Amino acid sequence: MLPVEFASDDATPDGGGWIIHGRVFAENPRRLVREPEREMVRIWAFTRTGGFGGARLLPDRGGIMDQAAVMLDALNVMDDQAAELTPKPQHRREE
Repeated sequence: MLPVEFASDDATPDGGGWIIHGRVFAENPRRLVREPEREMVRIWAFTRTGGFGGARLLPDRGGIMDQAAVMLDALNVMDDQAAELTPKPQHRREE
């Protein structure tokens, strides 16, 4: 799901609710996300490289060893979840 799909409070663009991991939400699930979680998503998005490689920005000053282990673990969990929610390309079988 793309962020734009959560823009409306009324219903999804197709009117069928929001489906996340097989669970249907009749109301916009963004209402379940509190301010601390939104801040964590903001930090996570800030640390992404955009798929072009290179060094990842870090949330705290200093290098990798200066970061809080719990923050790095949380960013890894969020990476894993984002990968799980990202549609995988369909490969055609050659016959």
